[in-house]
Amino acid sequence: MMTPEVHSDHAVTLSWGEDHNVPEPMASSSRSLDAATSLGVARPPPASRRFHTVEMQDEEHLHLRDTSEQATRGDLAACWWKAQGWILAFGIGVCSSLSGSLIEFLVHRLATLRFGICDGALLTPSRACPLGQWRYWGDSAAGFVINIGMGTFMAFISACIVYRWAPAAAGSGIPEVKTILNGFVMPDVVALRTLLVKVPGLALSVAAGMSLGKEGPLVHVAVCWAQQWSMLFGQFQNEGKRRELFSAAAAAGVSTAFGAPLGGVLFSLEEVSSFFPSQTLLRCFTAAVVAAIVLSVINSSNTKGLTLFSVEYNTACHPVEYIAFALLGVAGGIVGIIFNSVNVRWSRIRMNPKFRKRVHPVLEVTCIALVTLLTSWPMPVTRQLSSESIHAMFESCGPGSTHELRGHLGFCTEGDHYAPLSRELLVSLAMGALVRLLQTILTFGTACPAGLFVPSLFTGACLGRLVGVVAHWANADHRFFPRDVEPGVYAMVGAAAVLGGVCRVTISLVAIMLELTGGMTYIVPFMITVLTAKIVGDAANEGIYDLYIVLRGYPFLQEDLEVTYTERCCDVMDTELTVLDLNTCRSIENLRSLLDRYGFSGFPVVKGDHFLGYAKRGRLKDLVIKHESAAQPALLGMSDILDITDCTVMRMVPDAPLTQAHKVFYQLGRKFIFLVGSKGHNEQEQLQGMLSKKNFIKYRNSGKVGHNVDHPSSTVPTTPRGMLRSGRAVLSRVFGRSRHRSDGNPNELEEALRAGPRASLAGDDDDTEHSRSPSPTASM
Repeated sequence: MMTPEVHSDHAVTLSWGEDHNVPEPMASSSRSLDAATSLGVARPPPASRRFHTVEMQDEEHLHLRDTSEQATRGDLAACWWKAQGWILAFGIGVCSSLSGSLIEFLVHRLATLRFGICDGALLTPSRACPLGQWRYWGDSAAGFVINIGMGTFMAFISACIVYRWAPAAAGSGIPEVKTILNGFVMPDVVALRTLLVKVPGLALSVAAGMSLGKEGPLVHVAVCWAQQWSMLFGQFQNEGKRRELFSAAAAAGVSTAFGAPLGGVLFSLEEVSSFFPSQTLLRCFTAAVVAAIVLSVINSSNTKGLTLFSVEYNTACHPVEYIAFALLGVAGGIVGIIFNSVNVRWSRIRMNPKFRKRVHPVLEVTCIALVTLLTSWPMPVTRQLSSESIHAMFESCGPGSTHELRGHLGFCTEGDHYAPLSRELLVSLAMGALVRLLQTILTFGTACPAGLFVPSLFTGACLGRLVGVVAHWANADHRFFPRDVEPGVYAMVGAAAVLGGVCRVTISLVAIMLELTGGMTYIVPFMITVLTAKIVGDAANEGIYDLYIVLRGYPFLQEDLEVTYTERCCDVMDTELTVLDLNTCRSIENLRSLLDRYGFSGFPVVKGDHFLGYAKRGRLKDLVIKHESAAQPALLGMSDILDITDCTVMRMVPDAPLTQAHKVFYQLGRKFIFLVGSKGHNEQEQLQGMLSKKNFIKYRNSGKVGHNVDHPSSTVPTTPRGMLRSGRAVLSRVFGRSRHRSDGNPNELEEALRAGPRASLAGDDDDTEHSRSPSPTASM
């Protein structure tokens, strides 16, 4: 019979509930939360309760056990075991590249229907159509209706299949991939149906002419392939090893999207992966190289070599031009601030239940597609597919493959010279950047597959080309520089600036731009503008992917290099624990009663006041079934439970600083920390509480635990970065409500820990080890 027993007299009482009618904990770093709050995101919505936490130590132990078993089966079995990772990296690279080529193939042929038709070959693009057989719809009313109607219909179909069969296929998928690689399991995100819907849905939405790109979603597609491949090999059904494949898949996805294998490896390292050992680096490099090789064989980009936007520039930049590139970086950072701020606000509105009841997701996508096509029609630069316009803006006016399009857009003359400076050209570029920015704000976050790499590159290319045209005109006859000014170089630098301002990536973006364009001469301009864009953007808010992690309520733990903790583990630990006491749990009936009464996925095992370890629910159920099926004695021996108890769980003293807990969760990937110590003259191994990874994230993101030294609410900053961050207070008045954070007052902290967190406790099956029970603690 169960009897209540209070094991702790701490004032703070927290619990994980098995009932799923309470929201998940808030996610991402404090800075991301602050930025999202300033944009009107007071509290993220509930996340799926199926986001389980991965216990990396358990997964590592299972992998070592399986590896040892394979070693006993002979050299052939051991070699096969070691080769599986390389086989999977190779397969992921091949499948990722084939998927990207298929999407590219579908996009060009479906988009063709919006502009014309090739006689005798329905879906043949204009470039592949035999001379004299291409029939262009023209700029007439009929051409207008066909273009708008076909694009809107494609967007409608894309939204329908996503909404009906795989809602997880919507968006870019990168926030979800980052969360998975942070140590959480999101089954729907990498399911087979998500993959089967994402590929055609992405092709339809890009071909429709919406302001989105396929490059970001290709990372998600590659990760879905990694999930399917991992199910074929027992070694990689281990969640820890599976994350090696997911990191490799992210690298392969970027390699496929841009033809940039090195950029893909760096993107996986810098942006999406939380754990990146040397073995993972080799897996990423292998998958990215294989994807690039397959892509080069298929050559789906139809440009010179592997690069997507191949250009040829041999003129070095004058050092004075670095000032212009830095200013482009400032502009890119400001554009990123505006985009992130307004888009997150708009996405918050569309996630409101009242809005969703009035506007169906499919109807929303259809209306946005209609508005996008209507606003893109008047200007030739926005009417074309974004990738083609970007390539035209990147190129010089010498002989090239897109000579006709460059002339059509007004960048070059018929004699292969730069078009003279004119009001029409400047207005076209400025309006193209503005219209595309507004279109992307409306589009990103809708219920269709959508990336933002290409729209960001387009907006930046327009701004950069505009600055380049003015600089070329000002330097006529070499009035300022002894070298020619190339507007296409400014377009490339501007594209990198805006993409860096939106996503806040640096090293990987420079590598991607170098491989994307082949412009190795301009590595310094790329580095200057990307670094400047990040500095300016970080002064106001986080990158778009981090903001969406917060917005959607995903659990995410960042490194937090600039955060200091003054609290201890005992200030936030869970003290209401249902334990399995070996002194009282002596029969199968007692154990079955405990499992039936509580739905937790495990129980701390104690013997009186002495903490022994942790027993998982599955093993306890197996023990009950084993005894009942074998008609063994109803009494349990102490060794029966100790044999299935994990005695190597992470233990810390309650007075340990939260800085140590953060390192344990982030660097070791642990799921729980058990706080053990002594009370008075009692023994040292007394269980006093528990802290889970999700609980820690919840407290960290509440703003009551942890402190940003250079936060605007602090005293006057003295460091350059602190003075820069003080500008957030001003920007938050422009883009949203000012942030409210505790200054660490003990009374406020205690009040928040007593009442506040209960409003946002998670109902995750994976982390609901110790819910609020009828009594604070129960033992058998």
